[in-house]
Amino acid sequence: MTPGTVSARGAAPAGPRPPVAATAGTEPATGALRVSSRFRLRGKAYKAALTAHILAAAAWFGIAVVVAFCGITAAATSNPALPHVFFTMMQTAPWLSIPVGLMAVATGVLLGLGTAHGLIRHWWVVAKIVIAAAVILADALIIGPAAQHAVQSGHASGVLRGAAIGHVCVLAVAIALAVFKPRARTPWGRRRTVTGGGR
Repeated sequence: MTPGTVSARGAAPAGPRPPVAATAGTEPATGALRVSSRFRLRGKAYKAALTAHILAAAAWFGIAVVVAFCGITAAATSNPALPHVFFTMMQTAPWLSIPVGLMAVATGVLLGLGTAHGLIRHWWVVAKIVIAAAVILADALIIGPAAQHAVQSGHASGVLRGAAIGHVCVLAVAIALAVFKPRARTPWGRRRTVTGGGR
């Protein structure tokens, strides 16, 4: 068979293929292999951040339970010496609760930025952020001053007990949200899903 002829099967003889010209708007094949520069927590770093977040959240909830117990017991006890002790504990609690709460928030933000959950993609994450901010502000602006007034006067207002019990309730809700992770997405999260920017 001479060069340039076609075989009986109709196939052209093997030979060097001409280069394919790149069309406008296309990228080299290596572009598909580009590694995203987005920050991600993986392996031991993720486990360390998750462990720190769980410990901080559990400690924060425990402190809230103790403060609520002090407020309820101070109102229910018949021993005149105990309320002062409980009010003093409630007065000093924000000095521990606020730093622990800030640690829980910081590790939560780290996990949000370092995983596919994000900070504003899911309503459950947004709700946790709002709850954390509300509890920290209430510690500083309500429980602390109200407990100090109770120490000085010997009587606690309903606001103090209500805020302490409220902290337990909303932090329990935050823990439940973290466990069940409802699938509802924010408009930003839905937009990211449509454009392929998130899962």
